[in-house]
This record gives sequence, C-alpha cells and structure tokens, in this order.
Amino acid sequence: MTTSPKIKTLISGRGLLEIFVLLLLLAVSVPGATSADATAANASSSSSSDGNANVNALDRLHAGLFLNYDKHLQPLDKGEPATVSMALSINFIDIDEMNGKMTTHCWLNIRWMDERRTWQPQEYENITAIHLHASEIWTPQIKLFNAAGEDESYMVDTQAILTHEGQFLWVPPAVYTAYCNLNMINWPYDEQTCKLKIGSWGVSHINADYDKSDKGLDYDAAMQSTEWQIIKGSTQFVPQDYYSYLEYTLTVQRRSNMYTAIIYTPASCFVILALSAFWLPPHMGGEKIMINGLLMIVVASFLMYFAQLLPVLANKTPLVVVFYSATLLLLSISTIVEVAVLYLSTAKHKRRVPDCLKKLLHGKLGSWLLLSHFSSEAEQQKDKSKEMDEQLYDNADYDPSETLDINPTEVPTSRAIQFEWSLLATAVDRVTFLAFSLTFLILAIVCRV
Repeated sequence: MTTSPKIKTLISGRGLLEIFVLLLLLAVSVPGATSADATAANASSSSSSDGNANVNALDRLHAGLFLNYDKHLQPLDKGEPATVSMALSINFIDIDEMNGKMTTHCWLNIRWMDERRTWQPQEYENITAIHLHASEIWTPQIKLFNAAGEDESYMVDTQAILTHEGQFLWVPPAVYTAYCNLNMINWPYDEQTCKLKIGSWGVSHINADYDKSDKGLDYDAAMQSTEWQIIKGSTQFVPQDYYSYLEYTLTVQRRSNMYTAIIYTPASCFVILALSAFWLPPHMGGEKIMINGLLMIVVASFLMYFAQLLPVLANKTPLVVVFYSATLLLLSISTIVEVAVLYLSTAKHKRRVPDCLKKLLHGKLGSWLLLSHFSSEAEQQKDKSKEMDEQLYDNADYDPSETLDINPTEVPTSRAIQFEWSLLATAVDRVTFLAFSLTFLILAIVCRV
C-alpha cells in the first residue's frame, strides 16, 4: 500500500520540526550541559524558532532541573547526604496542667543543599529562585519524638523555595503537643520547663546553628499568652545510633497577678479572723465557735476549688494547698480550744483555781498576757468583801458565840470563784493566740512562693 504525497509532506515537514524543538529543549534546559551541545542545538533549531517562542524560561528551568529527579532520595552535598538545618520560631504556647501537656504553635525554618539543582541565572532571564510545592521535592520527614498524640501534633505542607545555588528553603507551620513534667510546688508563681524533641527518622544529622544569632530558636515575636510567658530557651543536638533530633528546652513563667487577689488576699483575711477570735471575752465562746465554723466552711470551699483546678501530682503538692490545709486543721484545733474556754468561763465551779496557777496568773505571766486589768478588778472585789465583813462585826445584833472555826473573810464567794476561772480561761485564750500566731508565721514562711 502506497502513502499519499500529502501524508509524506506532514511527516517530513511538521514531524521534523517537532523533533528539532524537543532536542532544543533538552540541550538548552539541562543545567550544566556542555557548550558544544548547546551550540549544536541552537544550530539545529534555527529553522524552528517559531515553535520555541511559546516556551518561557521558567518552564525550561523547571524541566531541566527535575529531569530524572527522584523525590524519595536524599539530596547530595559535596558527594555526601545533605545536612538539614532547622530553626524554630514560636508563635504561641499553652500548657494543660490537668493532662501535663504543652501545645506549641510554631514555624519550622528548614534548609538543605542539593548540588545537582543549580543553574546560571543569566541563562534563564536572571531567575535566581523558584517556588516548588512540597509534594514535588524531597523533604525531611520531621516528627515530634515526645508527642502526646499523633492527632494533636501535625505539620502543614507549604511551598518551598529553591535558589540558583542549590539551596532549598521550606517554612511549614506546625502545631506540636508534647508531654511536660510539671512542677506545681510554687503554684501560682511557678515556672515550668518543657522540651520539644524534633527530628527525622531518615536524617542522620540535623543542624541547629545555621543562624548564629539565635541558635535556631526564636520566641521574641511570639504572641503573648494570657497566662504564660517564655523567659528562657535553649537548643541542643542529641545524636543517636540510627536517628538524631534537636531538643528545644523552653522555660515558661506563669502570669500570676490575678491569683494574688483571689488566693492570697482571702488567706490573709482567714488568718486575721482566726486570731482575732481569741481576743473576744471568754463567755462569748458561742460566737467564737461560729466564727471558726464559718472560716472552716470557706477554707474547705477553697480546697475543693484547688482540687478542680490543679492536677494530682505525687510529691509535688502546691504550697498554697498545704497552707490552706494547715489552716483548716488549725481552725479545727481552735474550735476545740474555744469549747474548753467556754466551759471554764461559764461552768458553775465549786472549787477554787489551784494556788500554783493563781500565782502564775497574778505574776509576771499575767502581766505578759495583759491580765493586770482583770487582776485589779479582783482586788477591788476583795476590798469590797472586807468592807462588808467589817459591817457585820459592827452590827449590834452580832453574837460572837456564833462565830465559826473558819474565818469568813477567807471563804471566797461563788462570784470570786467564778472570776478566777474566767481569768484562767482568758489566760488560755491569750496563750493559744500566741501559739497560733507563731504557727501561722512559720507556716507562711515555709509555704511562701
């Protein structure tokens, strides 16, 4: 079967033109091609200039750079696997105290070299850099080694930049959630130190010091959290047998201005009220017990609030919680003391206070406890009793034969006996006040944050 002249003309004309154009693209577009090949291609394409007019320099550069390119192989730099340089720029952080996790919103600044992806800008209309999608090129598989969960840590693919020197720049945003060993002893004025272990399973060496100014960690431009502030950060390269990673250590401090108003101011009021109850008169024991009972209810409410707000940590109980717990215990002891004081001051006593206690109450101890006012009242009452006895002796109807063996002036009245016990109850209140004041002072020093 013979071919028609019209078909022969198409094969010999248009077909040869397309072949010349293809050879021109391969000769001119491949970076590093020899000048002889380029000259031959230019000579052969003199007749096909019209077909090559629609191909721009960017397309030719892209076609030449990624001819026979395998994105699954790590690029080479000076004949060895390329070293990856990575920096971390933090945008926002937050800490979940209940679950012991730190969430970091950041940008990864990743760079590496590829010696086979270079070109001369003057040959491609002075193009010095091109943008490539991350799915088109080899990228290091960056992972968070101490991630709290795969669903909570992820990285978004973005475009990469390739310069004419063969350097790739890839800046993907990422959200990392890592476990953090929290230390809540000084809560709410605590500082937490958390670590991000970022690396790749397929890259043996990751460099963090390509930017000597910040050692690959930047948090100056981070958005200020409502509760946390980064005060210190450091970077360390940790080599392993089959993989390596960068360890970013962040020290954050809690912003605690609000906690001063809702925790420490009420605590000061509790201490003042608990101590002032000891200065009420002994016969007002009911009022004292009521004050202590109300304080115990409020302190218990604060402890329940702390239980909902703070995590349960072994051997790291916050000192604020210890202070409130000790205050609740002291209020319970204070209530028991007030019950005893109320009994001493209101019960109908038939016996006098022992002489050893009376000497202490009317001696220096009484002066130190500010009991001199009560002692002067007792002396006035004693003088009044003597005047009444003298009036009895002066009475005409008085019969000496009826005189008892016991001197009536030495037999105290029930009111005098009651006063002595009230004085003892007051002394117990004052001694307890001093003991509780010293206890609260020591407790405040030990639990200070």
